[in-house]
Amino acid sequence: MATESDGVTNDEALLHGMLRHTLASWRFIVLFSLPPMAWVLFVAPSGVLRTVMALLCAVVWFGCWRLWLDDRYFSLINPQNNEQAGSALCFIWRRERLKTLTLAERQSGALKQFRRTLYMIAVLWVIWLVLLM
Repeated sequence: MATESDGVTNDEALLHGMLRHTLASWRFIVLFSLPPMAWVLFVAPSGVLRTVMALLCAVVWFGCWRLWLDDRYFSLINPQNNEQAGSALCFIWRRERLKTLTLAERQSGALKQFRRTLYMIAVLWVIWLVLLM
């Protein structure tokens, strides 16, 4: 019986660690946004397309900030203090739903944000490469 509970603990720790490492890859996503932003700042002609590219970069940077923040939150949140963390997050962000989320729902939300940010960097690069042609 002790072996079974150890497996659960190890699985949770592994999942928690892998999620944090995944979220920490926000640094690389930011790096991928720098070439399009440099193009916007130094090369792109003024106009709507320049504005769209700058806004897409801003959306990617916002996504990276969210990933950074989630990574920091998950360094503090564990199954034992999830309810307390929910109350604290509700106080900070003024969203009642944050009180009732399970740890798995929080992790799922962080992974959705990660995927959204990856999609946005892909859109940014596709548009940028099209504009370069």
